[in-house]
Amino acid sequence: MTDLKILVVDDEEDLCEILQFNLEQEGFTVDTAFSSEQALKLELSQYDFFLLDIMMGEISGLELAKIIRRNPDLADKPILFITAKGSEDDKLKGFNAGADDYVAKPFSVKEIIARIHVICKRVFTTTQKEISFEYEDMKLIPESKKVTINNIDVGLTKTEFEILQLLLNHKGRIYSRDEIMHKIWEGDTFVGDRTVDVNVRRIRKKIGEYHKLIKTKSGYGYYFESLKQ
Repeated sequence: MTDLKILVVDDEEDLCEILQFNLEQEGFTVDTAFSSEQALKLELSQYDFFLLDIMMGEISGLELAKIIRRNPDLADKPILFITAKGSEDDKLKGFNAGADDYVAKPFSVKEIIARIHVICKRVFTTTQKEISFEYEDMKLIPESKKVTINNIDVGLTKTEFEILQLLLNHKGRIYSRDEIMHKIWEGDTFVGDRTVDVNVRRIRKKIGEYHKLIKTKSGYGYYFESLKQ
C-alpha cells in the first residue's frame, strides 16, 4: 500500500531529506517538518501516517504523538517513532504515547520502509468478524470501529480496538501474548510481547471502570470476563 501521505517530523534536516527521497521512490507522498511546532501548523488530518523523532525542541515527539492521539480525526493514524533513544523504557514510553512501532537510530531506510508496509497491512486491513457488543453503558460498534461509554467515543486506536474486539468476540477465552501478536500484528516480526501489555494497559485506562472486565491469567494471558447479557 503506497498511496499514502506521510509526514516526517525530525529536527535533523538531512535525515528528513533522506527519508523523503527514499519514501517517495517507494511511491509514498511525503512532507517534512523540522519541529513539532512546525508540524502543528500543518493540516494534520491530510496525512495517513506519521514518522516522528522524539528529541525535538520544546514539544517532544512524545508530546506530539499524544496531541495526535487526542484528536478524533487522527486517533487511528499510524505513528512510527524514529529516535536515538532506544532503551526498553524509552520504547515503552513511546508505545504509551500511542506509537504503533519504534525504530532506534541508526537505522536502515529499508527497515523503515519494511516497517511502514507491515504497519499499513495491519492498520488498513480488517480481518476480524464484525460482532457488536454492549454491556451496561459500554458499546463496541464494529461499523464505525468505535467503543463508546455513555455514547462518548473513548478514542481507541485501531490496534487497541482490534485487541478489545478479539477478546470480546471470544469472551472467557484466554489469549496468550503470542496469540494476540499473531492475530493483531500478523507477519510483523518487529513486535515484542511487551507491546501487547502496553496496548492492553492503554485499553484499560480508556474504558475506565470497565477495565476490571479485562482479566489477566498469570502465566497464560488475557481474557474478557464472560458476562450474562
